[in-house]
Amino acid sequence: MMRLSFAVAVGAVTMAAAAAVAQPAPQQPPPLTNLQLYPKDTPRPQLIATMQGFVQALGVQAAGGCGYCHAGTAPAFDFASDAKPAKTVARKMILMAREITGKLPEITGKTAAEVTGLRCATCHRGVAIPKLLPDILTETATKSGTTAAVQQYRELRTKYYGGQSYDFSENALVAMATPLINGNKPDEAMTWMQLNLEFYPKSSATHAALGQAYAKKNDTQNAIKSLEKAVELDPNNQNAKRQLEQMKR
Repeated sequence: MMRLSFAVAVGAVTMAAAAAVAQPAPQQPPPLTNLQLYPKDTPRPQLIATMQGFVQALGVQAAGGCGYCHAGTAPAFDFASDAKPAKTVARKMILMAREITGKLPEITGKTAAEVTGLRCATCHRGVAIPKLLPDILTETATKSGTTAAVQQYRELRTKYYGGQSYDFSENALVAMATPLINGNKPDEAMTWMQLNLEFYPKSSATHAALGQAYAKKNDTQNAIKSLEKAVELDPNNQNAKRQLEQMKR
C-alpha cells in the first residue's frame, strides 16, 4: 500500500512538472519604437505613466484617451505610427514647453531647481483646447446670442465646477461684464450679472457692476439701489461708494 501511495505521489509530481514545462512563456510586449523625445531605453512603466499624465492634463479620457494622439483603436493602438496630426502637434508642444522651462532661470534669476517648469497641465488644466471661459462665452454670444452663451456657462459649470479647467469664481463674470458696460452694451452686461447673482447673491462686486449698467441706461433709481446694495454687502468697496456719491449729487 505504501509503495502504491509513493508511486502515485511521484506520478503526480512528474505530471505537474511536465505541465509546468509545457506552459508557454508569458508573451512579452513589443519593444518601444519611434521614441523621438524620450531615451530609447526609457522603462515601459515610466513611459506609460507619462502618457497617462498627458491624457489627464488634456482631459481626453472620454475622447479616446490614447487614441486622441495615437493611431488605431483600443486595445490595439499603433503607438509607433505618426499618422495622426495630433501626435505631431503634441511633440512640438512638448519641445516648446521644454524650451520655455529652459529659459526660465535666466528670465527669473532663479536656479533651475527653483523655477516652476511648464507642463501640459499648466495651460490645458484638463481641457484639450485651453481657452479662457470669458473668451468661450464671448465667442458663443457673438455667434449665437447671449441666451446661448448663458446656457453654455451653465453646462460648463455643471461639468467642470470644482476642477481647475475654468474660473467659476465670483469675479469671473464681473470681469466679463465690465467691457460690455464700457462698450455701451449694458443689457448684455446685466444678463451676466443677474446670472452671477444666482450663484453669488452676496457679491458686492456684482451689485456694483449692475449699478454701472443701470447708469449706462440712465436708470438712476436702480443704479443707486444696486450701488447701495454693493456698499451694504461690503462697506470697504470704495469704488461702489464713490460711484454712489456721484449718482446722488
